[in-house]
Amino acid sequence: MQTETVGDGTPDLAVVACLHGDEQCGKSAIGNLMAERPTFDRAVQFVVANEAAVAANVRFVDEDLNRAFPGNPDGDTYESRLAAELLAELRDRRVLDLHSTHSHPVPFALVDGLDETRRNLVRATGLERVVDIGHIPGGLISHVAGVAVECGYVGTATAERNAERILRNFLGATGALDVPFDESDPEVYRVTGAVTGREYEFVGQNFERVEAGETFARRDGEELHADDPFYPVLMSTEGYDEMVGFSAERLGRLSEVG
Repeated sequence: MQTETVGDGTPDLAVVACLHGDEQCGKSAIGNLMAERPTFDRAVQFVVANEAAVAANVRFVDEDLNRAFPGNPDGDTYESRLAAELLAELRDRRVLDLHSTHSHPVPFALVDGLDETRRNLVRATGLERVVDIGHIPGGLISHVAGVAVECGYVGTATAERNAERILRNFLGATGALDVPFDESDPEVYRVTGAVTGREYEFVGQNFERVEAGETFARRDGEELHADDPFYPVLMSTEGYDEMVGFSAERLGRLSEVG
């Protein structure tokens, strides 16, 4: 784990990149920002989390770090021990966690619950969609006051540009940098379940409603049909080994959701 703190005082903000070693858009965004040597108006901690996986350009070494929290300092896997170390470092921070995805080209935010702190962090991203993903255990944002962002497709220059734009907006909105920023009122979706199965081709569109009876995935002539209407979230052909992705419901704008 590589960390750097900038600005005066003890940071209550942290920016995390590379929980997955092959998702390096956040690392690029942090590097580009820091190369400008900006003046920070409050302390911020920057973290490149899974350095071993980054060096090998793989998602993880022993297990998925973003499913390993809270971890164990004496755990059997590298990621279990790293998760415990990382969580101890971040426990008192408000966190922006930068990712990329196989599922959707347009950035969106992820949270575990929508208390006032998380609402403010979501607004600070400037993004137009947020997904409450508390249905899925083990992620970093289940253990800290944080927001994760999927910045675009894995390994693309577009995801790197999106990550840098979101990072600058977040730091501006939280008062860490004197830069222009937007605060958004995004559409809120809530994950309701997982669609399991191997080697399915996803034929729908994330965030576009699938009607009851509609085909949304297929494999060797077999089709998956929706039992009830839902919105696909993080669904893809290649993103997961054991599932297609997640079903969700749309709740409305953040300002409308209690």
